[in-house]
Amino acid sequence: MNAPLRISPLHDVQVSHAARWTQAEGMQTPASFGADDAAKLVLAGIGDLSFRRRAGVKGAGAANWLNALGIATPPRHNSFLHMDDGTLVARLGTTEYLIEDAPGGTHADRISAATPGERIYPVPRFDAALLIAGTRAPELLRQTCAFDFDRLLPDGQALAMTSMAGVGITVLALDGPAGPHFRLWCDGTWGGYLWATLVEVAGDLGGGAVGLDALGSLAGQHNDASPWRHANN
Repeated sequence: MNAPLRISPLHDVQVSHAARWTQAEGMQTPASFGADDAAKLVLAGIGDLSFRRRAGVKGAGAANWLNALGIATPPRHNSFLHMDDGTLVARLGTTEYLIEDAPGGTHADRISAATPGERIYPVPRFDAALLIAGTRAPELLRQTCAFDFDRLLPDGQALAMTSMAGVGITVLALDGPAGPHFRLWCDGTWGGYLWATLVEVAGDLGGGAVGLDALGSLAGQHNDASPWRHANN
């Protein structure tokens, strides 16, 4: 029997906007919002990466426990790292960690299946996970958040926990061929509101919602074989 589809926290707000859907990591997610996705991404694109599997853990013993599972942990609080396989590990505060798999990764499932030891506490993650990219992304960020994003240099591997459009977020900056872009996570119950707000502001800047097909490597792929391109509907 096929496993049931995972439900994106953004599905209800996206369903009337997406032009084409696909399955990624067992979650239905927009492959395209229209023929101009690539053009929007150049200016102010809003991507949805909620499909990526993630897990959370906290406690004084969390770092050692994750290390024993083969998961590297950042040495500083409020920072992140990428493992060689593309796994993103973020250290939130002193002893809490967010682990997000690259497409096809299995760390999140292994963490969820493992038995936590002493001073280790699972943290369920039902995030809406977004990406903001494009030459006018800094304008979008200034309009929606009071945080100084110039402090998030991609090389510094720092992250921040702040508020955007009234929604609490965790955010970090990454570098790419087209320049810096931003990853952010928020509680899934607020994800639809935040996505709709960002898409509206991006629209005023010539951008908007962008599907997985246009996102390409920004969605986490580290090779040319995209696992969701073969499941397009």
